[in-house]
Amino acid sequence: MKALKLVRAFLWILGSLSVLAAFAILDWYPTLKDLGRLRRERGDLERKIKDYGAMASGFTFPDRNEKSLFAREKINLRRALLPADDDDAWTALVLLELQARAREDRIPFASFLFNWQLVAPELGTTGPGGADLLTGWIDRQFADIQRGFSIAFDTARFPWNGVLSGMQFRRGRLARRPVCVVAMAPLPALLGFINHLSWGKTHFEIIRLRLEPGIPFSRAWLVCCGNYLVRKPSAWALKEVPESVGDNLLVDPDSPLLWQKVNPGIVPKILKKELPPCSGAMTLW
Repeated sequence: MKALKLVRAFLWILGSLSVLAAFAILDWYPTLKDLGRLRRERGDLERKIKDYGAMASGFTFPDRNEKSLFAREKINLRRALLPADDDDAWTALVLLELQARAREDRIPFASFLFNWQLVAPELGTTGPGGADLLTGWIDRQFADIQRGFSIAFDTARFPWNGVLSGMQFRRGRLARRPVCVVAMAPLPALLGFINHLSWGKTHFEIIRLRLEPGIPFSRAWLVCCGNYLVRKPSAWALKEVPESVGDNLLVDPDSPLLWQKVNPGIVPKILKKELPPCSGAMTLW
């Protein structure tokens, strides 16, 4: 009998311990786990507060010189945009500039496409027989040129345009139009021509480039975009997008560069540089 009582007592104690263990696992352990997670989060927040406090202690608001520098840069940005009465006027200005650039860089054959849907009527060519030499190559490259224009039309792929679309202009509305430049020339002259495309008043932004080296002539086409101010209604005017809609500049608020004071006296002037002369073999991917 005594042994049976001991067995029952042992089983009762074992069952009680099992119930207590199950209760601890199901109730206490999640609570302890949550307390540990909250303790870690509190530690992370305390470290962040400490870091932000150290950064804030070294922060200084922009002074008069910094504000004047930012104001000058906005003025320079507005002046860099080519003014035009309408889209046709801008097209004529661009065509004259590209033709002058092609002559200056000694490009024997060059064509300029302002609308990929209407290639032949809007094909301007410099150089004798240039249209006959380039038309076949343009036809073979037409699908890739179309894709380049599709990329240029998609302004959402260039978030920095939010800087321009958010600015106020007194001389007209901001417009953005793509153009395809096709050229055939010896490789050194062709590379120089490509390098000079963004040097003019149009400030072309190269969206897509294809270069095929060859002897004696190499060929290349570039889909570029030009931003300009148009006074009359334009089919290429950029729509104003609210700041809360769409993408904008990607800024890292934790970057130590943003916490440094701007020194207007050391802002470097951007200089236009010529490409080094071609030498040796070249491999393009």
